Formats: sequence, structure tokens, C-alpha cells
Amino acid sequence: MSITSTALVLRGPREIVLEERPCDDPGPGEVIVAPQVVGICGSDLHLYREGRIGDSILERPLVLGHEAAARVAAVGAGVTELKEGDRVIVEPGLACDRCAWCRSGRYNLCPHVRFMGVPPTDGLMASRVRVPARWVHHLPDELSDAEGAMIEPLAVGLQAAHEAGVAPGQTVVVLGAGPIGLMILQAARIRGAGPLIAIDLADRPLEMARRLGADFTVNPREASPVDLVQEITGGTGADIVIEAVGAAATIRQAFDLVRRGGVITLVGIASEPTIPLSTNRIVRGGLQVRSSFRYAHQHPIALRLAAARRVDLLAPITHRFAAAQAPEGFQFVDQHKDTVIKGILTFADGREGG
Repeated sequence: MSITSTALVLRGPREIVLEERPCDDPGPGEVIVAPQVVGICGSDLHLYREGRIGDSILERPLVLGHEAAARVAAVGAGVTELKEGDRVIVEPGLACDRCAWCRSGRYNLCPHVRFMGVPPTDGLMASRVRVPARWVHHLPDELSDAEGAMIEPLAVGLQAAHEAGVAPGQTVVVLGAGPIGLMILQAARIRGAGPLIAIDLADRPLEMARRLGADFTVNPREASPVDLVQEITGGTGADIVIEAVGAAATIRQAFDLVRRGGVITLVGIASEPTIPLSTNRIVRGGLQVRSSFRYAHQHPIALRLAAARRVDLLAPITHRFAAAQAPEGFQFVDQHKDTVIKGILTFADGREGG
């Protein structure tokens, strides 16, 4: 038996349609969730514009979305921690739980992962979605559905700060003040880092970065980020630079901003497969070049921090669209990058908040 789900389907670059799709009953260990609010992520926009994100290529129509707050609509056999009506979020990286990486706790590196909303796995921009209960977390009553949809990007930010080794008193530069950069900034602030410096090419994200804890901001079109960091640090450079854009220019710039012996952590997924870098500069400068990919075990931490009001999840949300407006919403977000920080879609009359 199956029910009908209204899904937001990407058929090709800039070709999004709403269509009815079947949604089978939950099997053992599964639940059906009814998304209430779903965030429009940068990876959704890459797929929308280019039909790909990194090495993941759109080869068939795909349901987008991986940042969702939802209600449990049905429960499969053997599921005891969830019941119909529960407010939840979905952790979208469906790891296998069997490989060496999963067994070691680093399930974000699972080679068999099915990540919702990234080809070939359908995502959460739908009225009903069947998911393994293993990856569903309770959403605290203190949090609205809009905040719940922002837990996933916060988990990315927490993982990045962890991988970078951010510690109290360190000078941290975040390249990119989009939704992920703003979450990294808040994660670094929580870990006691400072001063915090945000760099972006648009003024509105920089204003938001200052609101969320950046001590200094700079637009490279108006001033030199290198000169600013040198002035702040007395000529030594930043202890940690976290790149959250995925552009060749910002990746290269990270090496100009970091101090000798400092840490560069790459978070953004670059569209260019190869970016030339000087390995001699890395070796002779004693630099540590790290990466942070998605998250592992961060969603429960993100939920606790959000419920305790240690982070502001609503501030980055600048635009909201009903699911029926999704095709126009994607077009608007894509064409207004200087003014849109974060867009969300509402699939039901949930506790949107904000």
C-alpha cells in the first residue's frame, strides 16, 4: 500500500516541478515523516543551476532537500522511540552502519552513504517521506520548525569547528558568510575563539556575521582581508582559517591569511576538480591543511545548543516560500545572492517561528 506525496522534483538545470509521487508504507525500522519546513541549501542551488554538486551528477529526476523539520506520520514495525505526531528532524546522511568508518564512529565518511537530496537519493522536499528511524531525532518543544530546519547546517558548522581544532583565544577567519559560514562562526564563538573575522563579497551577510558574533568583517571589494588580518594579529596571521565557499580564489586566499604553523580547514565543495597549490609553501610554513565533510554525532549537540539558546538559528533566514511557490522561490534565491542569506520552504502549517 502507498500514499501520495507532493514532491519538489528537479528534472534538469533550472527545471523544477511539483508532482505527485507514491510513498510506500514504512517497513521495519522505518517511519514516514511529513516535512513542515525545509531549508534551501547551497548544494540544492548547485544542483538547480548546474545539475551537479561536486562529483554527484543529476542523471534522473530528483527530489531535492536535506534540511527538514517534520512530523512523524506513520511508524513501522520495531520502532519504539518515535510515535505518530512527534516533532522531529531528519539527519539526512543515511550511512550503512556496517563499514569500518561507521564502526569507528566516523560515519560521515561512509563510502556507502545515501545522502538525501543528492543524486541518486531523493530528498525531503515532499509532503511525505519514508526514512530509517535510526536517523530521526526528536525536536525539542523550545524550538520552532524553522529552527529545526536549521539544525542540519548548524551540525555542519559544529563539525567544521571540531575538525579545525578551534580553541579559546584563537584568531579564526571564516571565508564566506553564507548560512554555513555563519554557523561555523557561531560554533567558533561557542568554543571561545576570538577575535573572529568574517570575509564575504556581499554586505548583507557581513552585517549578519557581526550580529552573530564576528569581531571584524571585510568585503574584499572594499578592503584587503590580508591587510586587516595582519593588523589584527600584529603581522603573524590567523591561527585558523576555515574556507566555506568552495571557490578557487578563496581557497588560495586562505594561505595568505593563516600564520606559520596555522591550520586551514576546507569545508566548501569546489566546482573545480583541481586547484593548484604550492606544497612547498605548506611544508615550509608548517601548515596543517584539513577538511571537514558533513558531520558525525553533531545533531544531538546542535539540538541541545539551540534549545539552550546558545545559537541564533532564525537570524540567517531572510526569505520564506510556500511549497507551492518553490519553483519561483528557487529562481528568486538564485537571482538575488546579494540579498538572500537563507531561504526556507513551508510544506505545512507548522510552528515556523521567527
